[in-house]
Amino acid sequence: MIQFYKKAILSILVTLGTVPAFAEQTEQTEQTTTAQGNWSGSLGVVNKYVYRASEENDQAALQAGLEYAHNSGLFAGYWGSTLNYDPTDDSQSHGFEHDFYVGYGRELNEDWSYKSQVMAYVYQGGGSVYNDDRSEKRRTTGVEFIQDISYKDLTASMAVLLSDVNYGNAGDVYLNATYSYALPYDVSLNSSLGVSVFNDSRDDSLLTTTEDVVFTEARLGLSKPIADTGFEIAADYVWGGKDREGEQLDDNVVVGLTYSF
Repeated sequence: MIQFYKKAILSILVTLGTVPAFAEQTEQTEQTTTAQGNWSGSLGVVNKYVYRASEENDQAALQAGLEYAHNSGLFAGYWGSTLNYDPTDDSQSHGFEHDFYVGYGRELNEDWSYKSQVMAYVYQGGGSVYNDDRSEKRRTTGVEFIQDISYKDLTASMAVLLSDVNYGNAGDVYLNATYSYALPYDVSLNSSLGVSVFNDSRDDSLLTTTEDVVFTEARLGLSKPIADTGFEIAADYVWGGKDREGEQLDDNVVVGLTYSF
């Protein structure tokens, strides 16, 4: 069964990898050569930080992001959040997640677009965790390749973990679909569904995998901008699935306020 999933994942990667080339061949609009781009950013607070159904912070979390997007389609950015743990120090009740990313994306037409990016997750300055006798270690810094394909308000995404880390194996895949539906009074109905495909061939004393494919999470929520202030309020209900060892993940309600600029 594992070989089947590996072959299936490889086929998906090859298919998605052809999207940028196909896009460049079919794109009808000319690219501007002017070296210009746009800066954007956000500041926010949530009652708890839940990522792929896992509670990264079960208390109020401060979050911020900054991105530069070039008109060629290249982009790079940063996003960060406070945590209630430090993966390299069990005695700490606080930490920080730093996400750095770079990628390329284009709109093919008014309906279709795609985005490819590499994301690095750095926790509390990096470092490693060890097993009991310190004979094995794993880094806490992980790197993922993420491919998004969007049709109107529907986005399908695949994230492939490229390195062994304390929370996953290289080759782990996360599949996600999100859909947003516009309601009256500037309210949006937001939904998402996530599934994980785990690679157990790299298990060791620090990480154990008992599940091949699991439902990870589903989300359903509402969001609304506050007039023209740049603020937006959002609330999601998160149904938790299972982790790589088959343990049930909790359901959560996540409420947040974000200022975008």
